[in-house]
Amino acid sequence: MAFCSNCGKVIPDGMICDCQMQEQNSNPPAPKGNNKKQLVVIGISAVTLIVVLCLIISSLGGGYKDPIKDLVKGFNKNDCEKILEATMTKDYLKELKEDIKDEDEKWKDFVDEMNDYLEESKEDLEDDYGKNVKLSVKFLDKKDVKKSDMKKIEERYDDYFDAEVKKAYKVKIEMEIKGKDDEDSEKGWLYVVNIKGDGWKVSTYDDESGLTDLFDF
Repeated sequence: MAFCSNCGKVIPDGMICDCQMQEQNSNPPAPKGNNKKQLVVIGISAVTLIVVLCLIISSLGGGYKDPIKDLVKGFNKNDCEKILEATMTKDYLKELKEDIKDEDEKWKDFVDEMNDYLEESKEDLEDDYGKNVKLSVKFLDKKDVKKSDMKKIEERYDDYFDAEVKKAYKVKIEMEIKGKDDEDSEKGWLYVVNIKGDGWKVSTYDDESGLTDLFDF
């Protein structure tokens, strides 16, 4: 006969006391070293996969849509600064602010004036489409720019903005305007350019970009 070291109960030789069995069941064994290593490997693999996917998405040029979306947001929110940031380089905007300052005008006053212009434009559209006029955009297609057009774009940005164009796309979109009473849409192509140090911008490369037509409802 033997006695349990925990409770003192008499137990047959070779048997385990009930109280010791309960402790074993309530405290599962800690993972072995190899299992811990496997968990670390799985975690690192998951992080690596996420990074690789992000790089692939980035290389596909997903950011080219952002400035077009910003144009729409700028119109809907009467935010001319967002529209300027979607189309102009940082250096050009900096020079614009300095020019306005040289003319003894505050940048805030200039922005308010442009926002008022946006508001008046929306009020005019409300006569045709009703209250709460909003723009929305759908992306239909994307093409690489022809070499001849790319050369002209590069020259334009070098001459006017002293900026280097890294990449350019021709993007087909459908711009929709919708109010309480009516709605309409226009399809057309826009040029977007990736400026070194600035990212993607909507380009008014030429009249064929369709920028004016798309906003001329």
